[in-house]
Amino acid sequence: MTEDVTTTPRKKLSPTARLKLFEKHKGICFVCSQKIIGKFVVEHIRPLALGGTNEDNNLAPVHTNCSDVKTFGKEGDIARAAKAKRQKMAAHSIGKDSPKLVSRGFPKSDKPRSIDRNALPQLPRRALYE
Repeated sequence: MTEDVTTTPRKKLSPTARLKLFEKHKGICFVCSQKIIGKFVVEHIRPLALGGTNEDNNLAPVHTNCSDVKTFGKEGDIARAAKAKRQKMAAHSIGKDSPKLVSRGFPKSDKPRSIDRNALPQLPRRALYE
């Protein structure tokens, strides 16, 4: 598989397409298999980040709470997509960036940090308007 699956653009469903999808699934939530009453979210069955498509056979109605669990849960779509990305990077020997090289620094100087103004000789005053 050479195609980058994470670049699949999302498409916005029209209200008619949402209703058609809702009726196709008989108003049943794909995640919890309970009847949907009220608002619902159209969710990808196989996430786009894991190679899913925007076709109707990959879309299903889901309760809003079920959508949050499916997407953001511990074993949710985002976690699975991140794991797949890490595995793909490991398979291609792409690791984390190596740490920045840090020098050991320079030795401390013997020079004093500040100059004592009292130890400097007095300069002669300049005549301003001569």
